[in-house]
Amino acid sequence: MKMSKEARIGILVAAAILIFFAGFYFLKGANVFSAEKEYICHFANVQGLQASAAVQVKGMAVGTVSEIKLNDSTVRVVLSVSKKIRVPEGTVAKLISADLLGTKVISLELGTGQNEVKDEGELATAVEGGILDNLSVELSPLIKDVRIAVGKLDTALLSINVILNDSTKQRLNNTIASLDVTMKNFKDFSNSLNSKSGELSSVIDNANSITGNLAKNNENINHILDNAKATTDQLAKAPVEQTVKDLQSAANELRLVMGKINNNEGSLGMVVNDKQLYNNLTETLKTLNGLVADLQAHPSRYINLTIFGKKRKD
Repeated sequence: MKMSKEARIGILVAAAILIFFAGFYFLKGANVFSAEKEYICHFANVQGLQASAAVQVKGMAVGTVSEIKLNDSTVRVVLSVSKKIRVPEGTVAKLISADLLGTKVISLELGTGQNEVKDEGELATAVEGGILDNLSVELSPLIKDVRIAVGKLDTALLSINVILNDSTKQRLNNTIASLDVTMKNFKDFSNSLNSKSGELSSVIDNANSITGNLAKNNENINHILDNAKATTDQLAKAPVEQTVKDLQSAANELRLVMGKINNNEGSLGMVVNDKQLYNNLTETLKTLNGLVADLQAHPSRYINLTIFGKKRKD
């Protein structure tokens, strides 16, 4: 049976209307050809949330915002979520920013309840500040600190301007000039050191040689130190105090003897102090010397030796 032209046109118009509505709801975020559950949320401020915005679970899109309606004191938001996603009791619908531009989406933080939230059931809500909001919160104390620091810096600069009068500036100029002179002297000293680097190198080499010799003669040095230690130990054990006392006693006795000699006491004192006795002794010694000389020259005058009874003539 052939369809009339009018029937064909009617079917075509109905199909067009059906496709139009399906496309319209698809653009709104509603999936006409799949089964979904709807959940009701209430927010005090949706912060620019748009219909057909994504509904996410752990960053994955599981549905869309199907309706946004302003009530007396809150904003009613209807979420269309795929039936494949299990939404347990205790789930929270959190309004978050998806990017730096502040695009708002709904993120479902799934609860731990045993039962699922019924279709058209209500979910608890929460709002998470965007990146810019967080930056604003973090920057606010910093900006306050910067303002305080700028105020203190301004006060410090005013104090410096008061301190830096003409006299102080002149002193600073003099100090800078002195620093220039000091740096010049330091440069001359550095040049002098550079010119004598060879001598310094020779001194260092000599020092290295000395230390090397000391290291080589370490055993001999140890022996010398041991001998010195032994000597000092012997000196420590020696009766130094008794020796000093004996020397003092001998000195006292020598002082007494010298006193007696000076006072013409005793034979030695008389010999030393009596000039006449000295002269007599000198003359006697001269006479004895002459007698000894004559005895040596003419022994027969003093020694008369007779052999066999014969008397020898002079």
